[in-house]
Amino acid sequence: MRRFNITVLFTSLIALSASVNAQTSTNLVSIVLTVPQTNQIYVADLDIQHIQSSGVLFSATLQSLASARIKVKLRMTVNVTLADGTSYPDIADATTNPFTLAPGQVRVITNVDLSGSNPSISVESSHYNSNQLDQLKNVALATGKAPAGVYQFVLQCLDQDNMPVSEQSQGNIIVTNPSRIELALPMDQGSVSTLFPHFQWMANVDTVVLSVYEKLPSQVSPEDVVSGVPYLRMTVPNSTSPVPGSFNYPPYGPGVRPLKNGRTYYWYVQIPGSASRGSGLRSDIWSFTIGSMDSAELEGTQGGNINSMATAALKSFLTGTPYSYLVSQISMLTGQATYDGNEISIDELIDILKNMDRSKVTSVIVH
Repeated sequence: MRRFNITVLFTSLIALSASVNAQTSTNLVSIVLTVPQTNQIYVADLDIQHIQSSGVLFSATLQSLASARIKVKLRMTVNVTLADGTSYPDIADATTNPFTLAPGQVRVITNVDLSGSNPSISVESSHYNSNQLDQLKNVALATGKAPAGVYQFVLQCLDQDNMPVSEQSQGNIIVTNPSRIELALPMDQGSVSTLFPHFQWMANVDTVVLSVYEKLPSQVSPEDVVSGVPYLRMTVPNSTSPVPGSFNYPPYGPGVRPLKNGRTYYWYVQIPGSASRGSGLRSDIWSFTIGSMDSAELEGTQGGNINSMATAALKSFLTGTPYSYLVSQISMLTGQATYDGNEISIDELIDILKNMDRSKVTSVIVH
């Protein structure tokens, strides 16, 4: 009899253990993490609780999957792998105090919500590996910028007993710390004979911001010129390999202001800033003047001969490293345009280029 009771008790404990495991393995919250596209952050940014900047390093979208109100915590871990292969796992982590989610509620939390003197969500505990942080600071730039590498943020929701109630969500910030941008075209203080100039530069990053300004008579220095309202400011995809980035001034589009014959313009390329410290590295400021315009191109801007518009549309479509040489050889489209063997108007050609998926183009032939 005693033996039978022990067996029953042992069976009950197994059942209880299975029940607890089943409960803790249930995902009560879905979590999606996004991180900014930036090329630099600062070592101090890893101190999630004490960041004073308004910049967003991560954004977590939480949604409750529970049928009743629940209290959860958010845990963040930072792992670092430098470009030379040095690894700093769990270099920092922080866990918030519990907060409530209603059934189906969606809540977005960023690092900004956890920092400052009066955070909207307070931090219950945080840990920083001081030895690893000291090593990281030793290889950091003098400006405090974190060295090149992959900075991984891992977020997960926990219950009040620190048991997981969501899957882990991960996001990587790839830091390259570019040190210089080299401009190439249009040449500084040069002259171009088109209203749609071709820009080239060298920058080993994924994305740049190109800005163009008109020089007004009252403006003296380049800094005066670029302190005004830009004629064009556009984010442009850029190759990370050592080849020129390129872009053609577009003939149309939101926020595009047409350039004018005889006017002088200043331009520069800037790398998007760090997630927490504002604007990033900027190139020198170069200038160019629109001059020696032929009558066909001037008429095209006034609604007459629009071959110049078609040429600019083709150059815009071919923007990117693989087409850089081809674009530089295109001057002015003439003759009859055809598409799939059928003659089309210049207006139809422009519409086709505007709506065509460039990723499906395998070859380009220009006669």
